[in-house]
Amino acid sequence: MGGEKVLVIGAGPAGLSAAKELANLGVNVVLVERESYLGGTPKKLKYSLLFPNLVPSEQVIDPLIKAVEGSKNVKIYKESIVDNVKQEGSGFVVGIKDKTGKVINEKVNAIIAASGFEHFDSRRKYEYGYGIVPNIYQISDVEKMLSENKLVTTKGTPPKRVAILLCVGSRDATVGNTYCSRVCCAVSVKQAMEIKQRIPDATVHIYYMDIRTYGLMEDRLYWKAQLDYRVGFIRGRISEFMRGPNDTVIIKGEDTMNLNRALVVPYDMVILANGMELGLGSKQVAKVLGLELEQHGFVKPIDEHSLPIQSTKKGIFLAGAITGPKTISDSITEGYAAAMKAYEYITKGIWEEPVQVEVAHH
Repeated sequence: MGGEKVLVIGAGPAGLSAAKELANLGVNVVLVERESYLGGTPKKLKYSLLFPNLVPSEQVIDPLIKAVEGSKNVKIYKESIVDNVKQEGSGFVVGIKDKTGKVINEKVNAIIAASGFEHFDSRRKYEYGYGIVPNIYQISDVEKMLSENKLVTTKGTPPKRVAILLCVGSRDATVGNTYCSRVCCAVSVKQAMEIKQRIPDATVHIYYMDIRTYGLMEDRLYWKAQLDYRVGFIRGRISEFMRGPNDTVIIKGEDTMNLNRALVVPYDMVILANGMELGLGSKQVAKVLGLELEQHGFVKPIDEHSLPIQSTKKGIFLAGAITGPKTISDSITEGYAAAMKAYEYITKGIWEEPVQVEVAHH
């Protein structure tokens, strides 16, 4: 092989997986990460245990980081962004800008965009009181509290009554996100189990529209939480959260299972299951690379069925949550797949076009 080089943007699960795989194949990788560390959102927000097996997140992410940092084939630019991209022959000249504003040019033969997602900011649902009412947190805050073993209320005591509200910033036309974020149900059920493990006499209620612990997770999470951990599931619509006496949080809403009975219930801690959306980092990447977005604002692959990891621009591949909400394991799998496709492209010039099929309209 010659001196083929692939640019990987983003060092979360998908980007690390792609970089590791390409390096194993003897390809030179230029890895660009805007944070000062590798590991992406799981590291940034200090994810605790990963569903469905409740393994510590570092058990999954750290070996990938180690493999990439230890590889002589990977050149890492931290605290940097891709500032500009110019097509040159079948490859690209990429300007990488560091935090001082200095731009370094790298010539690459292909690009893998794996810049991930950001959690929805619950401040945009002002009626939920996040950032205003004490003891209201997002699942992303609670992951950090669990991983640091500091699950306490503002009073410094472990919560005895906890409410978790699903679908915050997902499946919600009022904030412009009409899709399901796919993983929040599972993360919330996992957090409920973790809270019960630490505080066995706590009451934990999950308020839901529907529960989507899809695939093999149904009995490992949903039923296990109910049968082994006594987590309560309440189908309800919550209209607002108010500050109660002694920094409690009062939930107001209706129980939609029981004749729409009004709910007014106090809790020590409320957790908002905030979903995923394309963050500013990925929006900037999409703009610089000239990639198309689909209707929900994620990056659009050339064909979501048969070529989900090829972008609409030749030589640019996609992996992970840049194309929509994903689990960490799915992102790692897509990282492998994008690496293989990029390898085929730079060694054999293979770029597949989607098969055009006439869609019958009745």
